[in-house]
Amino acid sequence: MLKNIQTMKDFVINEIDALPPLPQTILELQRICAQEHSSIKQVANVIEQDPFLTMDLIKSANSPLYGYHRKINSILQAVSLFGISTAKGLAIASAIKAKFVINLTPYNIEVSQFVDTSNIKNAFLCRWQQKNIHLLEILVPCALVMHIGMVIISNCLKQSGKQEEFMQNINSHQFLEIEQNLLGYNQFEVLEHLFEHWNFEETMVQVVHYLNSPTLPKELQIYIYPLRVLNALINPYEIASEAQILEARNLVQQYQLDLASFDTTLEDMRLNPAPTLPEEDYPLVDE
Repeated sequence: MLKNIQTMKDFVINEIDALPPLPQTILELQRICAQEHSSIKQVANVIEQDPFLTMDLIKSANSPLYGYHRKINSILQAVSLFGISTAKGLAIASAIKAKFVINLTPYNIEVSQFVDTSNIKNAFLCRWQQKNIHLLEILVPCALVMHIGMVIISNCLKQSGKQEEFMQNINSHQFLEIEQNLLGYNQFEVLEHLFEHWNFEETMVQVVHYLNSPTLPKELQIYIYPLRVLNALINPYEIASEAQILEARNLVQQYQLDLASFDTTLEDMRLNPAPTLPEEDYPLVDE
């Protein structure tokens, strides 16, 4: 068993190490956003150098999930609506997801279901945390690629011939525990390794590292607590069931986060009992 676990870890690490670098646009975007007085126009100019990122960000801005009723036609408009922090996070997540062909057969999850989970999770985060927009450059990419480790694990299971065994054991309520027991590695550890491989800022690496840890550095709580609430509320198998809402609200109270805003976001996005198109509009973000 130990030998099999070590073999799976090797598969996962080798899969990540073989991934090509992210586009130069992302490196330039990180450099610009690290400057104290970076502007919306500077960020838009960097993103529009990459046609794929430009198209993806404009598509996100026009998604009903984010509640913007006006038609967005340019990357400058999109960055103005999202703000620098969110635009950066969306661009990073888009570049990461572009590196993978998503096939989650070992988890019994459809691609559309996986993508919807990612988008709804991030839209909820952006609405709930709109008063803490400075946190979103870390929170947004983490939320959007939170479960990308499942894609890497799925590829490794197929390569190693372990797919059938995994499918027989996986279930929607204990998928992290089953990953750990069968593979010796869970999807958040995979995500941490992925962030390290692409030399993302240390805060992102540490947030994922401590995401489920019983103890965590105080300075990371502002990032980890909202992500824990999100993971309780929304996962690739289920979105905002009664039990999930109850657990998430309990965490919001335990972590002393904004419960009123949380409940308002639930109502606005109609995640209780099921998600539908939101109705609210939001003003331009001036950064």
